[in-house]
Amino acid sequence: MLAPCYTCCLRRLFRVLACLPFLLAALQARAQAPDTVDVTASEQRIAEALQVYHDPSAALIADQVLMQRFTLNDPDAELQPGKTVHWVRVVLRNPSDREQTRLLFTGDWSHIELYQQNKTGYTLKRTGQLLPIGERDVPSHKPYIRLELLPNSTTTLYLRLQGDINLYKPQALQVQLLLPEQVSAANSDRLFGQGIFIGIILVMTLYNLVLFASVRDRSYLYYVLALLGTGLYFMFYHGFAIELLWPNSPLWNAHSFPFIVTFNGLFRVLFTRHYLNTQRTMPVWDKMLTLLALLYILPVGMGLLSYFTPLDLLQACVSLIGIIGGLVLVAMVLTSIQALRQGYRPALYFLIANVSFVIGALLFILKENHLVPDNMVTLYAAQVGIVAQVVLFSLGLAYRLNTVTSELNAKVLEKERLEREKETERKLLIEQQKNELEVMVANRTAALRHRTQELKDTVRKLKASEHKLRRLNYFKDRFFSIISHDIRTPLATLESFLNILVNFSDKMKPDQMQKLATHTQVSVRNLQALLENLLQWSTAQTASGHHVRFEPEVLQLAELVDRNVALLKDTADTKQIAWQVRVPEQLQVRADAHMLDFVVRNLLHNAIKFSYPGGLIKVAAEDGPGNMATIAVTDQGTGISPDVLATLFKLETPAMATKGTINEKGTGLGLLLCRDFVERHGGTIQVETVLGQGSRFYFIVPLAIPEQVADKPQQLLEGEIC
Repeated sequence: MLAPCYTCCLRRLFRVLACLPFLLAALQARAQAPDTVDVTASEQRIAEALQVYHDPSAALIADQVLMQRFTLNDPDAELQPGKTVHWVRVVLRNPSDREQTRLLFTGDWSHIELYQQNKTGYTLKRTGQLLPIGERDVPSHKPYIRLELLPNSTTTLYLRLQGDINLYKPQALQVQLLLPEQVSAANSDRLFGQGIFIGIILVMTLYNLVLFASVRDRSYLYYVLALLGTGLYFMFYHGFAIELLWPNSPLWNAHSFPFIVTFNGLFRVLFTRHYLNTQRTMPVWDKMLTLLALLYILPVGMGLLSYFTPLDLLQACVSLIGIIGGLVLVAMVLTSIQALRQGYRPALYFLIANVSFVIGALLFILKENHLVPDNMVTLYAAQVGIVAQVVLFSLGLAYRLNTVTSELNAKVLEKERLEREKETERKLLIEQQKNELEVMVANRTAALRHRTQELKDTVRKLKASEHKLRRLNYFKDRFFSIISHDIRTPLATLESFLNILVNFSDKMKPDQMQKLATHTQVSVRNLQALLENLLQWSTAQTASGHHVRFEPEVLQLAELVDRNVALLKDTADTKQIAWQVRVPEQLQVRADAHMLDFVVRNLLHNAIKFSYPGGLIKVAAEDGPGNMATIAVTDQGTGISPDVLATLFKLETPAMATKGTINEKGTGLGLLLCRDFVERHGGTIQVETVLGQGSRFYFIVPLAIPEQVADKPQQLLEGEIC
């Protein structure tokens, strides 16, 4: 009887021992149960309620972590560098009778996983700075996670925070519960403020690019590239790069800043050297700037190693770039001071423009290296300095341009003065020889007459040179007047369209979006046509423009017309315009391909511009008298008023810019170029028009005679210079 009782006792003992681990786990979980926090609690209260488990293996899953011992978070503790995984547990309570929505933010971690308790288990959500934008729980440049908390409910959250690189690993654990309205307002402020800043950078970039295209001074080109690097860096810093440029390449986004900053720094150094002319006037300072530029090889190499190898060098790269950038900024100021001491006046603008920028940039660098507090001043001082810099630099570059022009004029005047002095000495010598050698009066008189004629020729050449200079000055004034007046309006229109898209796209209907996109496309095309005509006009009308290469060749006219009609088909389709092209296939002309392309394309573009929607454009060509071909473009549009017709093709009184049937804009320069190009072929261009019924523009160019067609390859090799 005792044996069965003994066996029964043993069985009960084993059952108790088997349940002991589960009892201990339950007691441990009860002992470390976290505090419950209201969703409306302060950030400090939430930080105090967090419980943390550090996973050194980085291999535990959620079910395994539930059995681990969590410890109370120390809000003042700093996380050690290196690849680590931290689990955070927090219990949230929604005491209200309404469902609460919050955006949870834990800092810029590489990868973040949220396990939210529900009735069937846990809901998993992911985000993190090394996830593509489309895979994040909230598609934003910041790693937010959306929480939906039911009324009068309590839920337990487990957060897995993984820091793969030190750049994406905060110094301390934090959890913020933000209202969607707060995040939306902050994002709107970011879009508005940075949109204005990037818009200023873009406008000044285009302005200096136009100046470079006009004067071919490398200072403008280097400054344009430095401005582009500045704008790209702040797009990266404020999250626009990952959102707009490479949303599916988060790893590249993390490693792109060494290359962006290096691009910006190199062109700032090149701009400093070229603007202050250090290579010629300050060779020691020039070598110092060159050495600083070569130092940028180090962060680029570190960025490549960090991108292609397991090494994490980004945080060290940030510090190194800060040091090099600070040295470059200080060197720019010191070099400008030295140039000013040597009497170089444009250096004054350089120095004044750089003072605010250098101060702001140094504060920003110190903030990024955690040497000064992170506040509004240190965050935006660099951008405010850049805005001031671009405005003052524009004045400085203009002053430098005037200085160079004045120096050239001074050299011309000095040369003329020397010529006059030589001529005076020559006259005195003639008079002395005339008094001393009366025997040779006849010969000396002839020589004097000859020299007098030379003097008249010189005076005539000087007058022609003066007329040419006045003509160039008129072209310059006309060109800048057109730029200041006609480019500002398309850019302002384009900026207003973009502001509407940025701020009100979520409130617009599809048809409104389509209409706005169509207007934006028309504005961009108008701006493109404007810039093309301006550059073509400036090239053709300046002193250098009279040496533009004129290379006539045998061309198939039908093929050239078809190519330009196809090029403008999309523009015509937006106004439902039909085409009627009648050009004989066998018709060949001898003309410069680029010039004839421009004339045909400009006439077709004007016909589209002044045609009513649903109209018809006719293109015809035929043999004409005198071995000339006639090409005509006819539209059924608005026609030309008599006062405008009287000013067509006249440089002295250029036609006013007339808006098209849907408010397309132009400069009135296209027809001037057409006349110039046609006359270089020995032809003429004319117009027939009836107001309100349409216009017919026609011009003539030489036909290709049989000998030219047979000798076409040889002509293409030889070319002509006009």
